[in-house]
Amino acid sequence: MANQKIMVVEDEIIVAEDVAGRLRKLGYTVTAIATTGEEAILKAEETQPDLVLMDIVLEGNMDGITAAEKIRNNYHIPIVFLTAYADEETLNRAKLTDPFGYILKPFQQKDMHATIEIALHRYELETKMRQALESSEELRQIAQQQVLRQSKYVAMAAHELRNPLTALVASTKLLEFNRTHWDEESKAKCLRLIHSAIQNMNQMIEDILIVGRAEADQLQFNPAPLNLSEFCYHFVERMQLSANGKHRLKFVSDGVIVAIIDQRLLQHILSNLLTNAIKYSPNGGTVYLELICEESGVSAREEITNEQGILTTEKVVIFRVRDEGIGIPQKDLGKLFEAFHRCSNVGAIAGNGLGLTVVKKAVELHGGTIAVESEVGIGTTFTIKLPCKIKI
Repeated sequence: MANQKIMVVEDEIIVAEDVAGRLRKLGYTVTAIATTGEEAILKAEETQPDLVLMDIVLEGNMDGITAAEKIRNNYHIPIVFLTAYADEETLNRAKLTDPFGYILKPFQQKDMHATIEIALHRYELETKMRQALESSEELRQIAQQQVLRQSKYVAMAAHELRNPLTALVASTKLLEFNRTHWDEESKAKCLRLIHSAIQNMNQMIEDILIVGRAEADQLQFNPAPLNLSEFCYHFVERMQLSANGKHRLKFVSDGVIVAIIDQRLLQHILSNLLTNAIKYSPNGGTVYLELICEESGVSAREEITNEQGILTTEKVVIFRVRDEGIGIPQKDLGKLFEAFHRCSNVGAIAGNGLGLTVVKKAVELHGGTIAVESEVGIGTTFTIKLPCKIKI
């Protein structure tokens, strides 16, 4: 293994220089020569050799075995001992440092070469094996975490689906038992409850599927040109129709913005944020959706032509959703985007705790960021920033 770096530790300087000379003739690089154990430790840290040739008997307070143990433990550098003699007790001490070989003085150059090459090869194999084991353990832990997470999702989903399912069964039975003497308004009210329960179940299943695909890196990102101003305007109009009379939805934009963006993921983002803004404003009020475009600050060509032949420039699109609702307690902010987490002040307001998890996954696929500002009793503002190519 030519060009490998070796440090020589030998208290007799003439012997040390001789060893260093032989190593250079064999094609090795000598990083340093140390004459004491203390100096060997310092130079091992400084030069980071691939192997250390260590004399067992050194002058001073620290012999070669103690120095080898510290170098091996601290820097994981293989040690080959040089020795002219060794009693059984010394050899037993040396074995505890897990050396990669011994060279007995006086030695032939070919013997030294063979011992070093075997030591370096053994160390390379052990390093690869250790890395493979670490990688295997890491993969095992990741797989175990995924299984635990999936089990948690299944348990939570089963728990959360029970409420709308119970409402669905109860409403169906009421309709069945009372259909002959209920008036049309009572029947319509019961049907609305059934419809609401089905919608809740469908939404939860859809959210669970999205989160699951995101966890498995299977959530696709398909950006395409989209008139954001027009899309958001019509989206708010549809949301207004589904909202009750207590809420007013208002869309504000700083002009026509056409961006290369994933419309399906954007729909998930806006749907969850606006639905939450309405849901958690039980006393009504105005819900705002603001669309802004600003400079990205990216130091690249300002204008490019994409594969669809549209002249674009790098910008940041900002979606800001603000409500006048119950707000989010400070203690809940850190867990806001965790699956199935619900804030401590939601009370009986229905929800599954998956909406914001879906939002975060969709934002991350765009390479964007999400921030939240909230004050209990005053309202909440979510700010989404997505780096986009904007049509010029």
